Amino acid sequence: MIITFATQKGGTGKTTLAIAFANYISTISKRKLNVFDFDFQKSFYHKWKEDEALNLPKLYEVEIIEEEVEQPFSDFETIIGLKESEDINLFDLAGTLDEKYIDLLIYSDFIIIPFEYSDVSAKSTLVFVNLMGQLESQAERIFIRSKYDKGYKYLNQEGMDSEIVKYGILLKNPVFKRNCLQTISTRELTKHQKYAVKNSLDELINCINGSLEISL
Repeated sequence: MIITFATQKGGTGKTTLAIAFANYISTISKRKLNVFDFDFQKSFYHKWKEDEALNLPKLYEVEIIEEEVEQPFSDFETIIGLKESEDINLFDLAGTLDEKYIDLLIYSDFIIIPFEYSDVSAKSTLVFVNLMGQLESQAERIFIRSKYDKGYKYLNQEGMDSEIVKYGILLKNPVFKRNCLQTISTRELTKHQKYAVKNSLDELINCINGSLEISL
């Protein structure tokens, strides 16, 4: 299966959530996890390499795509093989739209889209899902409220929620704004980090299991 973390707006915590999900699923699933960092900044990969200094066992391997590769999935059988695999193939895409990743957006089983309740994030999120509609992507779209401050009243929350549910699943459990997530590693989830993301990731995993009628 292919699970892709993607959005058009950078700074929404996409890579942090991808790392948290990779760490979390690797501890509860018997499936092999393969991580691919397709973000231009390679933040996931560089963090993974940096964490070698922690002297903790690796939970998974992280691969990158070289910039000179214009079409990563020119071999159609490769992406279909990933899609039909029993492995969990997790992709972290760039916080922008890029033609080279269109095939991945089309053939992913799930596209996880973190967003914030800001005017810029709201508009970018809707532009992104409209693009996927034009691509006729069959991926299940799952939206996660990121960096959510439960003590703040977001004036555009109700309107944005009502618009987003037209395009996919909006998780009830947000990922709250937590300082502990700023120090996340690719080797483990600390007690506080797990507490910060557990409800959201459990709900996400239940959505995936229910949609594919499997157990991650």
